[in-house]
Amino acid sequence: MDEIVKTESVKQKLVYATVTYTNKSDEEINHMLYIGTLLLMDHEDGSYQIYDPTEQSGDDYDRVIWDGVARTAEMTYNSISEDYGNGGNYISSLKPGESIQVNMAWIVNENDLNNMYLSLNGDGATYEFSDSMLKTGLVDIYQ
Repeated sequence: MDEIVKTESVKQKLVYATVTYTNKSDEEINHMLYIGTLLLMDHEDGSYQIYDPTEQSGDDYDRVIWDGVARTAEMTYNSISEDYGNGGNYISSLKPGESIQVNMAWIVNENDLNNMYLSLNGDGATYEFSDSMLKTGLVDIYQ
């Protein structure tokens, strides 16, 4: 049986990033999907592990469920949108050599800020290391 064991309020912050996408190919890119996701990771002695805060447990409970506006994964805001595909987070066109800046924002729990990393790999993975994420890399947003 589900039971509420404890209720807690946490401070929240706005994380805002400006990302520049550049077409380094010889061909125009149309309807380019982009996505920025935030991952939470524990790091110790050079080792990193992604964690899902809702899966954390304590002495008297099995998991955490929050109902606030904080989301650590998907963008709450993105400045460039095209009515194409699912979600609208597309850049209409990017010609060879052309660059475009995209602003992204998330509302996050303040106590998670020092464990947050930005992924721009495009597959949206937030709870596991994907091959594309490892190839693209992550940005430590706390610095």
